[in-house]
Amino acid sequence: MRSDLPENTIVELPEHAIEFTPGSPDPDRAALEWVLADAQGGFAMGCADATPMRRYHGLLIASLTPPVRRALMLSTIDEHLHIPLGDSCGCHHDTRLTRFQFEGDTDRPAPPPTLAGFSKGVGSCTWDHTIPSQIGAVRIRKTLTLLDRANACRVEYEIESGILSADLDEAMTLTLSPLVAMRDFHELNHPGAMTTGEFQLRPITEAGIEGVTIRREGLDAVLHIRGVQLHAHHTPSIWRGIRYEHESRRGQSDREDLLNPVRFTVELDPRATTHIAIEISLEEQALDLDGCETRRRTRVRSSIDHALNAAGDPRDPALRETIARLATAADDFVVDRVFPRSTSTSIIAGYPWFSDWGRDTMICIPGLLLTTGRFDEAHACLTTFARARAHGLIPNRFDDDAGPAHFNTVDAPLWFVHACRSWSLASGNELNHEIIDACDDILDAYTRGTINKIAMDPHDGMIRCGDAHTQLTWMDALRDGVAFTPRHGKPIEINALWINALRSRIQMGSIDPLRADQLDATATQAEQTIIRTMTAGPHGGLVDCLIPHNAVRSFSWRRSDECRPNQAFATALPGMRLPEHIARDVVSAIEEHLLTPVGLRTLSPDHPDYQAHYKGSMTDRDRAYHNGTVWPWLIGAYADTKLRVNGHDATARKQVIDHLSTLAAIMDTDAVGSIHEIYDAEPGANEKHAPQGCPAQAWSIAEVLRGLVIASHGRI
Repeated sequence: MRSDLPENTIVELPEHAIEFTPGSPDPDRAALEWVLADAQGGFAMGCADATPMRRYHGLLIASLTPPVRRALMLSTIDEHLHIPLGDSCGCHHDTRLTRFQFEGDTDRPAPPPTLAGFSKGVGSCTWDHTIPSQIGAVRIRKTLTLLDRANACRVEYEIESGILSADLDEAMTLTLSPLVAMRDFHELNHPGAMTTGEFQLRPITEAGIEGVTIRREGLDAVLHIRGVQLHAHHTPSIWRGIRYEHESRRGQSDREDLLNPVRFTVELDPRATTHIAIEISLEEQALDLDGCETRRRTRVRSSIDHALNAAGDPRDPALRETIARLATAADDFVVDRVFPRSTSTSIIAGYPWFSDWGRDTMICIPGLLLTTGRFDEAHACLTTFARARAHGLIPNRFDDDAGPAHFNTVDAPLWFVHACRSWSLASGNELNHEIIDACDDILDAYTRGTINKIAMDPHDGMIRCGDAHTQLTWMDALRDGVAFTPRHGKPIEINALWINALRSRIQMGSIDPLRADQLDATATQAEQTIIRTMTAGPHGGLVDCLIPHNAVRSFSWRRSDECRPNQAFATALPGMRLPEHIARDVVSAIEEHLLTPVGLRTLSPDHPDYQAHYKGSMTDRDRAYHNGTVWPWLIGAYADTKLRVNGHDATARKQVIDHLSTLAAIMDTDAVGSIHEIYDAEPGANEKHAPQGCPAQAWSIAEVLRGLVIASHGRI
């Protein structure tokens, strides 16, 4: 850390805070989603007002085989405060701090009027409630901490009484009712089917602790719920017909039943502050809260420091804060991947529903791990995927239920080679033979041909792939056999990645000179093919794809007519050497037709397939997914190109920093502490692009962070 920086430029661990108007919290801000992650694939997730709105909202979603086989164990806690009003009138004031939507409710319930504030820090969320009554106010601070690598969480309550009269007819009480799902996190407990008989409940009684241990038929995990300084009432019941508004909007099943296995109560002293807690864990032993949180905070602090150093320790406090927030968010996606005899590292593509995808992981390594100095974990991540390869391919994704990996990808292996070279440059270390052998295996497989019709065309050095029924690139929306963005043939970014991989392999060393000459010749041949066949495309940029066209007696390659953002990779990747005027044409096409404040559109608005909004049925959404919908992660390739064609001059660097900083600011307005997967292609009535998809996406964070670091200082 630079010693000449003013004191106020030193960034502490970030916190995202929302204040609410007493009595009438803003429902839009109350609906903002947050995610906490446990570095094993498990997470907690919900809305700022704690109302469950998705099947994935819960206080403990545990990974049973990290980072997959995730089960939603604890959904939420119903919190009921009872305040007797005294004077022997028998009056009372009852308040519920958590709201629910039930079957038959048409509107999202209003946030509790007691909600005064919400904040998300590193590993924890806090809710502040103020409950007024005729005889004074009670303030409750609730803090959820998701423990690092522990499959456990702790919910703490600090109750500060401002009751003016001690002359109460009965005790002031707080009742806490945990609601348990204990199911696969993708599934729902079918309404009406759940019974208490399918759960085995065993009371827990320890010094100062009461609770319950829960087993459920068909689930190989045991849940332990412990109340600290609480009295447990063992009267299990089923809460029926809870509805999730987000699932309704997505056209998915939206209702389920939950088990309330135990009720906890505590009598509150009106003249004192009371501290209580509920601990939820898959392990029997007591939680090491301090140890887990020290480990997490030390790791995040180190990531922030390294990212700021990589950015040249910028003096602007706002820029430093933005980099710190992105580096903190980056930690959420880095997870353990457990094998039978070892543990390695991987990257979750997004919360709540993605697992670790090969493509996303390789794209994310520079931003999530290299800018933050996590070189050993980056190398472990590369090793994870290198050892999982088949047919010369790394997996497109690992199965979400620990089944066989899926290899339906053409770009992930090429991104792997790019990530390997990026690791070597950033860490200053040479790649080992295992990694280099994996890179060679990939290049050889692409040269001779492999599954999914992936092969080099010997006539022009380009990679061709797939057919009309496959989706092998990142634009992979496919439903009921319909490919909504058919890009079989020779896509521009695949061939840019191919050329980049060939030249990256030469730079890795440990290569026979004759092989190096062959790789270089192939790269040059493919690059010249791009110049000859894919320039002067829609709006002056590069053609998105060369599509095979079979006639009765002839075969040809047809140029696609879509202006898409994939052309940016042909001018952004370091191994590409297209003439400067082509790169400037790419920047012009992107800025005029694809660039938005929140990322790049996937299709220019003048194309007949353009979809302005991501909405409707899942088929409608898949149709829009890559036909206009904005993706924040694409801003990284645009930033690279913008800086490159302008020689990283001060003007271009400022423009990129300003744009990326504006995009990063949505971590406070569209989600709490993260960036969404996608956005509508066009603004709505409020003049904003509506956030869609996952509320926390790895490559959205990774590419904005990487772009800011590069624009602030230089390449990593």
